Amino acid sequence: MNKLVWLLVPALLVMASCRSAKKAVDNGTDKTAPVVTVNTPSATPSKETAKAPAKQDAPSAAKQIAAGTNFTAKVKVRLRRDDKDISTTGTLRMRYDDVIQITLVDPLLGIAEVGRLELSPSNVLVIDRLNKRYVSTTYEEFSSLKSRNIGFSTIQDFFWQEAQNSDKVSYTIPASRPIQLDLQLSNKGNASNWDAHTTVSDKYVKTDANKLFSNLMAQ
Repeated sequence: MNKLVWLLVPALLVMASCRSAKKAVDNGTDKTAPVVTVNTPSATPSKETAKAPAKQDAPSAAKQIAAGTNFTAKVKVRLRRDDKDISTTGTLRMRYDDVIQITLVDPLLGIAEVGRLELSPSNVLVIDRLNKRYVSTTYEEFSSLKSRNIGFSTIQDFFWQEAQNSDKVSYTIPASRPIQLDLQLSNKGNASNWDAHTTVSDKYVKTDANKLFSNLMAQ
């Protein structure tokens, strides 16, 4: 049980990177992550309007998110792999251009935190509270992200857009034995009274990200 609960944390990260990479390919974008925007409805353009330079349409088509904007939500996560099927809950907190933070709690008690994923523009932090270990690394050193040309802005694009536009995200995580992951959001808000950056206790042991995640995904 403990292994499967901890598996939720890297699985969420892999889901975000895979979905973000697929979106970039589908949209024909290059490896550099685009500026994140929130799209607003606009009328179908006429032939004359369609010929106009794109920069003339941009102001009415999108509004850029201000740095420091907060988004919070409760999350329910369900993970299925072979004959294993578990669910747990937690919290998603985001501060735009600063941090994405997901905490997961014990699926039985629903109180004690068992895992935390915290992404900042320059660092990936994953805390395994069950085994008192953690990963703190850069996107360049994290091979599963580097191989997909994924950085903070790309993952932020995924989480921000999906959280704003949908209450449920489902994805099959590629692994030796595929993992079905369902993420459901509720109680969405914009609270700002939370700690954006976690200080890891010296009682925790630092672990290599690539070794830890590859072992978990292979099990």
